[in-house]
This record gives sequence, C-alpha cells and structure tokens, in this order.
Amino acid sequence: MLFLFCVILDISNSLMPMPKSFQKGDQLVKIQNKCSIKYQANHDQYPDFIIELLQHFHSLMTHNQCNFQQSFEFTNDMDVMKIYMNINSLEQLYGIDDTQQESYRLQIDNQLNVIIQVNNHWGLVRALNTLNQLSEKGEINNLPLTIEDEPTYSYRGILIDSARHFLSVELIERTIDSLVMNSMNTIHWHITDDESFPLLLTEYPQITHSTKYSENSFYTINDTTRIVEYASKRGVQIIPSFDSPMHAMSWGMTKELADIMMMCGNTIKQYGILDPTLEKTYQVLESILKDFYQMFKKVKFVNFAGDEVSKTCWDQRPEIKQFMVENNIKDYYELQSYYRKRQKQLWKEVIKAEQDIIYLYRQEDNLPLDKEDIIHWWGYTDQLPDVADKPNRIILMDYFPLFIDAGFGNAFGNPYSVYHTWKEIYKWTPSLPEGSLNTIIGGEVPLWGETNNQNTHFNKLYMRTSVIAETLWNPKLKETEKFSSFVKRLIEMEDRMTKQGFAVTPVTHGYCRKNTELCFPVLSENQVQVQID
Repeated sequence: MLFLFCVILDISNSLMPMPKSFQKGDQLVKIQNKCSIKYQANHDQYPDFIIELLQHFHSLMTHNQCNFQQSFEFTNDMDVMKIYMNINSLEQLYGIDDTQQESYRLQIDNQLNVIIQVNNHWGLVRALNTLNQLSEKGEINNLPLTIEDEPTYSYRGILIDSARHFLSVELIERTIDSLVMNSMNTIHWHITDDESFPLLLTEYPQITHSTKYSENSFYTINDTTRIVEYASKRGVQIIPSFDSPMHAMSWGMTKELADIMMMCGNTIKQYGILDPTLEKTYQVLESILKDFYQMFKKVKFVNFAGDEVSKTCWDQRPEIKQFMVENNIKDYYELQSYYRKRQKQLWKEVIKAEQDIIYLYRQEDNLPLDKEDIIHWWGYTDQLPDVADKPNRIILMDYFPLFIDAGFGNAFGNPYSVYHTWKEIYKWTPSLPEGSLNTIIGGEVPLWGETNNQNTHFNKLYMRTSVIAETLWNPKLKETEKFSSFVKRLIEMEDRMTKQGFAVTPVTHGYCRKNTELCFPVLSENQVQVQID
C-alpha cells in the first residue's frame, strides 16, 4: 500500500542541477517496493538504445537488485510507480546544438503515476536523472509535482587527456556515467599530444606503436566506436581532438617521419612542431584525418586545437623562410593559417566530412576564423575583448577558475598555478564583454593529464565539476538561493556519487556537513553576515 503524508517538504534540498520550473504539492509518498517500477509501453515499441537507457536507470533506481524485463509487464496495481513516456523522436543522436533537445516535462501524481514528455532520448536522460534523484530515498516529496526544465547552455563539458596518461575504455565509460548523474553532456577527448598518439592508424601505425606507454595502451576503431555509442545512449557527445601543427612530437618519433617534425624547447626537448611547408606533412595529415573520420564519423563536432604554436621553433629551418618568401607568406601567423587552411581543405573537400570544427583559442592567437568555426576559449575572462569582434560561437574554458588540474604541479615536479576550489568555481558565471559579437554555447572544465591518471581521475573531477554543471544548467539560481542551501545540495550530490562508487573529493568535513548554515553563511567575507540563531 501507499502511505500519504500531508507535510510540506522542499525537494530543492537535494536536486542537482536544480530544475528551472516547479509546481509542487504538499504530499509525501513512500515507495514500498523498490522493484515496483513499471514502464507503461510495449517492450517492442522502442529501439534498442532506448531500452538500454531505461535499463541503466532501472539499475540505479532499484540498486541493480530487480528484474528489468518484468518492469514492462502491464499492471493496474495502485502500489507501483508507473512511468508513461512520450518521446517525439526515436532517432539516436550523437550530438546536439540546441537546448530544447534536452528539455523535458516531468509530472508525478500522488498515486506515483509518472508522465515524461521529451523531444528525444537526450531529454529522456535528463528526465530520468531527475526522477532518480527524486526517488532515491524511497519516497517522493511535494506531490503532485510538475517539473518543466531546459538547460541554459547546450554545451556542458569536461576535457579528458589520454595522451599524457592512457585512460582505459572502461574508465572513459565510467566518466560518461558520472556526467549523466550531473546532467553534463560533453566529453572533449584530447586524444593525442607530444607525448603519445594512442589512436591506431592504418597507414602510419608506427606513430602509435613508437609512442604507446605499454603493449595495449592505444585505441582501435572498435574502441572509439564503442565509446561514441556508449556516450550517445546516455545523452553525452564525444568531441574528439588531436592537436597540430604544435604538440606533434609523437608524429615524428620514427625514422620514416622524422623529417616532418622539429623538436622545440630549451632545456627539455619534449615538444614538437610540424613543418607546414613540406608536402609530406600533408600526406601524413590526410591519412590521419581519414582514420580520424572513420573512427568518429557519427560525432557532431571535432576539435583540431591548434594552440600554443612556437613561432621561434620554425626558425630552425632556413627552408621554411624561403618557402614563405616564395609564397608571399609574411609572418609565422600567416604560415600557421596556411597550415590550418590546408587541414580544413582536406577535412571538408577531400574527406568530405560534415562535422563543425572547434579550435582552441588564446589571447595571443590572432588567426582568421570562418563564421562556422567554434572558438574554444582558454585564457582569462578579462582577455575576452580580444575576440569580441568575431561573430562565432564560443565555448568558455576560462583559465581561472576552470582549469582543475592547476595547483598540482607539472610533469617535471615544478609548481603550476594555484588550486581552484569549488567555491571559486561557484563564483564563476559565463559572460561576454558588452557589445561582443560572440554567442556563448557553453563551458568546459579541462582536466589535463600531465599529473592525472586513473587513480586521481574522479577525485580531481568531482565535486568541482558538479558545481559547473549547475552553473551551465541554471546559472540564475545563484541570484536567489542562499549559499548554505547550495552547499547542502552539493553535499547530497557528493553522497550520491559516493554511493555509485566514484572516488570524489569531499566538499567539507563532518562538522560542517552537520552545521552547513554555520560554516557557509555567505559566499564571500565582504558580504553582510547572516544572523545565525
């Protein structure tokens, strides 16, 4: 039987990210049987990827102790949670660029009839995640309840780096699961760099095998396909990235390809740049791009990075200067643009790939952009006026405070910046200079891999990524919510992730978990102190 309690409770004590719109009642309903979830639909009505998605959330909501197949058996019983789903499109999506694609309407009455209305399976993921959070304690408050929700930004991501430390397929899949819990939707997968090129190539496998860290530390096309499919089914897009013409030492680590790359750096020779004047460079690039396309043909975006080009490194070869004179290339900025144009020509005209291209962009990068290109900004917020005249979509990856690898030192044991705490990240909200022609599509938390591996991965990502997840979903909430209320929800999220086996960093210590209002009365010391009774 269902037990109804006429009490006023606030569901906002635990949901994260917080939905944008509620209509709440005053009843609490206990879920007497955790195995009583029923989907009111024919099992054959949905494609396999929807069934897999439902099975994933069924295992979460029943603690993996209940028979999923039995959840499709029709029932008129009053003591079960019946979930009705209205999905406008059953097309499987591998990427999105519109916040409405993740919108959802969730209705729950005091008989535990659940109605979900969504545009596609990405919206279904967000609705089921909210339903899971609502019911995780074996009861649902504030019934009858209606939630209408939609993210503010369509790009809500993290960066993972498999070039500095190899990350297993299983770890990447677990990372996808962690993003789903936080309603994040993007993994920017920085696959290659100077140190290694762990994508197994068709024509140039020596690039991979000469730089791999162990016998099996590389990805095949089966691996990349598996990851892209796994992510899609959970409403997460994979944006693969390989960097050039800089960060390319791994390209030239064999005798056959040594001529296309030059070593850079003063005392530590660990950096490489491609020679953009050699036709052989573009022969290798074309082959790599063909493999890259086959591995990631279903994704919506690719990231070609292109940052931190060392102009002085090209001084090593007089032939480069001669090439520039012969081709009316006046400086190294134009030479880099020459490389980028040829790279894009190969991608769009030779391979005929349709994915939009994202480029990493810093204050000192002054390269031309086509209007369809996406700026992946990394720098300081006060440097954004330098790109304000470019009418491009922009992803914000502000150096402070979003670089969560900062403060741990670099690969050589030297200090690297300062640690950015979850409170500093909470203070950040996406913004552009007045009059900017850019359009913000979202933000990203980068976890570079110099000092990160499978042992530190989730500890560094969370709980700071949970904070940015909320900011990118519902940034206006900060204007009205008490800071202590936010911290309570963040602690609830920590507990939620810990129960799912993620080794996250604690928000605070035990005393402040119990006395949140006392420990977190205000966000900043210069604010008016709240009276504590």
